[in-house]
Amino acid sequence: MSLSGPRMTAIGSGKGGTGKTFLALTLAQAFADRGERVLVCDADLGLSNTSVHLGLACSGDLPGYLAGRTPLKAATSAVETPGHTKFDLLAAPAGTGLLADADQATVVRLAHLLRRVPCYDRVIVDLGAGIGEAVTSLAAESDDVVTVMTCDPAALTDAYAFIKLVLKRNGGRAPSLVVNMAVNAAEAKRTADALTTSARSFLKATPAYLGFVPNDGRVVEALRRQTSLWVASPQSPVLAAVIALTGLLGGQPARVRATGSMR
Repeated sequence: MSLSGPRMTAIGSGKGGTGKTFLALTLAQAFADRGERVLVCDADLGLSNTSVHLGLACSGDLPGYLAGRTPLKAATSAVETPGHTKFDLLAAPAGTGLLADADQATVVRLAHLLRRVPCYDRVIVDLGAGIGEAVTSLAAESDDVVTVMTCDPAALTDAYAFIKLVLKRNGGRAPSLVVNMAVNAAEAKRTADALTTSARSFLKATPAYLGFVPNDGRVVEALRRQTSLWVASPQSPVLAAVIALTGLLGGQPARVRATGSMR
């Protein structure tokens, strides 16, 4: 952890179904394996589901931590994958909706607490779907904002709306782009170019294209079995792509300007 606190990396999409949570968790493992002390915060305050992805019985006590009744250590759950370095999860209990009605003051408090959590080098914020107040506020407070999109035209439209609102809140720092579940590099680049061109023309900003994560049916199977892809299919090209992405999101919180695929 730096003197100014951990580096915050927010993962957003503007819509559900883009693989945002999977990417956030896979990134967390990759950063942990690089030697960083990592905390994942499930910031989908209404429908927390990271523990379901991970097959955990306990997801932590984010509501208690926010209320000041549960210390950080007791509010987190360890995520331990055989052969890999552990990271921690801070989330509301899955299926409870305990934070569904969280107001803006609660969101501001969450951002304040995450900025100052001790003992961590990086906080990965898995933003909720959509472009609501909580989502854009937490994104604006982060050092890095990664927009996850697919090649679906609807995902492109939602990603554009997400970027537009984040730009309004954070002083014009454009989120970066990752195209998930792409068939190949050419398809991903066409998708990213379409969004980048629109953002440059209408928002006067140029999001950095970090690259793509290839489509791999083994991801769906791992999710269905609530098993880590790192264990189920360690040779998956998805993991190589995510590991490459950690290199682009490392170092000081300057805006990333890299281009190209993540293969």
